[in-house]
Amino acid sequence: MKIKNKLMQEASDIINGVNKSKSKYGSFETNFKDAAKVASILTNKQITPKDVNACLIGLKIARLRKGHHYDSFLDLIAYIASMEVLNK
Repeated sequence: MKIKNKLMQEASDIINGVNKSKSKYGSFETNFKDAAKVASILTNKQITPKDVNACLIGLKIARLRKGHHYDSFLDLIAYIASMEVLNK
């Protein structure tokens, strides 16, 4: 089975801030750090950017159970690939 190069390239563009529609939100690293701070306050527990990413991966997988949507696959691939960025 051949993986769509377009999908992989778009996911890479999102992570690297090249995707114009998604880059308006800022960098993956900054967003995940900010989300972890907010989640830590809301839950009164220490939440890391990797925890946030893991939850978003779980959310995308759960949504894919309701139907296969290009955007959901794109986000899922980007979240999985961003684990490398968050592990630096």
